[in-house]
Amino acid sequence: MADPPLFDGEAPLAERDRIAALDVLRGFALVGIFIMNMPGFSHSLFALPTPPATALDAAVAALRDLLFAGKFNLLFGFVFGIGFATQMARLDVAERAHAERRGVAPRPHRAVQVYLRRLAFLAVVAGVHAMLLWPGDVLLVYAIVGLLLLALRRLDDLGFAILIVACLLFPALTETAGATTRMFSPTTETLVAFELEQLEASNDRAYGHGSFGDAVRETARVFAWSTRSPIGLFTYLAFCVQMATGIFAGYVVGRRGWPMRRAGAGPPRLLVAAFAIAVVGNAIALVGADALAPALGAAPAVFVAVLARTLGRAALSACYALAVVRVVGAGAVPRWLRPLQLAGRMPLTNYLLQTLLASFCFYGWGLGWWGRADAAFETALAIALFTCIQLPLSALWLARHRAGPLETIWRFFTYGPR
Repeated sequence: MADPPLFDGEAPLAERDRIAALDVLRGFALVGIFIMNMPGFSHSLFALPTPPATALDAAVAALRDLLFAGKFNLLFGFVFGIGFATQMARLDVAERAHAERRGVAPRPHRAVQVYLRRLAFLAVVAGVHAMLLWPGDVLLVYAIVGLLLLALRRLDDLGFAILIVACLLFPALTETAGATTRMFSPTTETLVAFELEQLEASNDRAYGHGSFGDAVRETARVFAWSTRSPIGLFTYLAFCVQMATGIFAGYVVGRRGWPMRRAGAGPPRLLVAAFAIAVVGNAIALVGADALAPALGAAPAVFVAVLARTLGRAALSACYALAVVRVVGAGAVPRWLRPLQLAGRMPLTNYLLQTLLASFCFYGWGLGWWGRADAAFETALAIALFTCIQLPLSALWLARHRAGPLETIWRFFTYGPR
């Protein structure tokens, strides 16, 4: 017997029921992600780092790595995990209420069916984005980890704590192994080194000087390489593990009913602790494995430095989240944060719009600034585009519509016409 039409509980969250702090966090994460993605739009992802040309460029590059690298994707994943827990809880409650009204047994699979539709839409959009528009896409990772989370959602908090610790240890273990032993055969490493040089050269031709069609074909080529190359697959796996850290943590926080609406109250102990871990972790990472090696030995030094970097990133990401939540609190969103809140209400639209804006600025079919930007220009451009284009467009759109254009289609695909 077919399931009946979607009922009231299986519907998008009403605006009055949205948690404002989460929308602000999404908006905050969007600008941080844009800043960190800019180098991937202005230069080949396969190009080796070049020394800064000026003191300003060096300072901005160092600050960007310290304050943004790896932090905002974690933050966005954290909010994704909280959203997953919230939506699954709403769907389960709605199903039980619906079954009680009909006098039948609840269908435990109903919430899973609805969320699978949500992940399916995200995977389709992510696939198009990753295969045709930009090889640095992160949406496909969220879809993959979201599917994994759906399968693991019944684990208790201890199980997720073990998974999170494993995710935090993964970079340190793999980089230590890579520094002490060969993870790939010499033939594979030689072949990949040649392929990377070829990919950098073809990126420069297609993205820097080619047409829109050339850019699309090049993105498809890069995606195909990443799914067949051993190092490409390993890099993608490492990225999935990194994102899983934030998503799993967010799910546990959301499932435990973290009082987001009252999070601005009370002493900031967690914020202070997160900040302290971030400072210590990033300080050890800045010292580096070479400086630690005389005291610890080569392999332990790599392990300690990479683990410190990983913990420092996670802690600083948590620090950002806690700070935003304390500022927003349980009351009305401060006026100066309202634009970020509106941008955060249409995150999928804004994320894909960033690809369009940055591609137009740097690719040959647009303004053609490919290969000519330094860290200072990239950072300033990301902030300017987000502030002057994305924030006003989000406000204008949401003044007339309930959700962003892609979010509206996403809701229809997930919940149906209602």
